[in-house]
Amino acid sequence: MHLIDRINVKTDIVRSIQNNYTQTGKSLPDYLVVQKVLEGQTELFEILMRRHNELLFRTIRSYYSEDSDVEDIMQDAYIKAYEKLYQFKNKSAFSTWLVRIGINEALQRKRKQKYRRTTDITQESGILQIADTSIMNPENNTIYKESTAFIEKAVDTLPPKYKIIFLLREVEGMEISEISASLDLTISNVKVRLFRARNMIKDNIFKTTNTTNIFEFGNHKCDRLVEVVLKRIQGKKLD
Repeated sequence: MHLIDRINVKTDIVRSIQNNYTQTGKSLPDYLVVQKVLEGQTELFEILMRRHNELLFRTIRSYYSEDSDVEDIMQDAYIKAYEKLYQFKNKSAFSTWLVRIGINEALQRKRKQKYRRTTDITQESGILQIADTSIMNPENNTIYKESTAFIEKAVDTLPPKYKIIFLLREVEGMEISEISASLDLTISNVKVRLFRARNMIKDNIFKTTNTTNIFEFGNHKCDRLVEVVLKRIQGKKLD
């Protein structure tokens, strides 16, 4: 067998092994993937990252507005999670455990930044990402993007302690009990903050929307109606 053929065979074997690992990992719950990583199949940690990338991004985005900062903190959080993986005891969901690490890393960076500059952490913004799972025509897609951006701006106004709960519940769909465990808050406290977050978003939308302009009947609507009515009254006699 020629050298090139041997290399190709070895490459195929490696790819086959990697595919087997990937397929095996995808069918396993998080705690079993963690167990296999701890047993030496470290390449399966990629499965955990891909499963929870969006959750971790949204979590950290609640505290930082720049994607570059968020991605840096995500990297630090994943490294910390990998190094401390043995501490995960499956008493709660892996996602809950990971969220706590992400929040701790974000807050730790904020504490470090306070020594360099004054920051009003109540104004840190995040972005609500809403997955577009439908097939839309260009017009609907434009409307979707504009409405999503409008909602994102409203969420941006929330202080972090409300924003993180809103995103975890309304966007990620986490249970109240999971959020409670992730943030080390009582269930009643989580519910109160979620209620306030919803109300603050509603108030912001009303304040930024000119309600006097809704249901307008002008421009082409007005022209069309006038044209139709004029045609219909042509030839009619007045009493």
